[in-house]
Amino acid sequence: MKKRARAAFTLIELLIVLLLMGIVYALAFSYMMPKEEKEVSSRLTLERIGSFFRSLNLYGKTDLTLYCKKSGQCTLTSHSKAVNTDIKFHQDGIVYKVNPDETLQSIEYPHIKIGADEFRPQLVIRCKADTLFEPLVIRSGDKWLYLHPFGKAYTFSDPVTMVSFMRQSEYLPDQAGYAR
Repeated sequence: MKKRARAAFTLIELLIVLLLMGIVYALAFSYMMPKEEKEVSSRLTLERIGSFFRSLNLYGKTDLTLYCKKSGQCTLTSHSKAVNTDIKFHQDGIVYKVNPDETLQSIEYPHIKIGADEFRPQLVIRCKADTLFEPLVIRSGDKWLYLHPFGKAYTFSDPVTMVSFMRQSEYLPDQAGYAR
């Protein structure tokens, strides 16, 4: 009496099933992910500006400056020459500098010309070749955003708390310089 072979799946059939399951999971996962999170992750904000500069090939090798217009369109320059003009920055507000006496003064940037484009920037972010940022304060609605010289952005609800924090951080505005 001959034994009858049991029917089984072949290796190819199993691989096809796994492939189909992977496609179904990928579609279900992308459908269930909120669309807003995907859009927000592609936006450049002050909170993520440090990681943006660190991802550039020129970071730490040359002075870099990001000039942003009111429209949010920005131009990244190195030695006054445009390096990248396809950057969107979504941060509105009024820019301030911290004076040595710890008062805040709004900044009105002069007109600049980069290539054929001439405009008055709403925001200028500088990253020096030594990887330190120029300190920057932005009032956006009822929030105060402070870009720390070492590349971290902090958010405050009022300017008094922000200046108090700055006094205790590595950057000492009352000495108008950097300290570690």
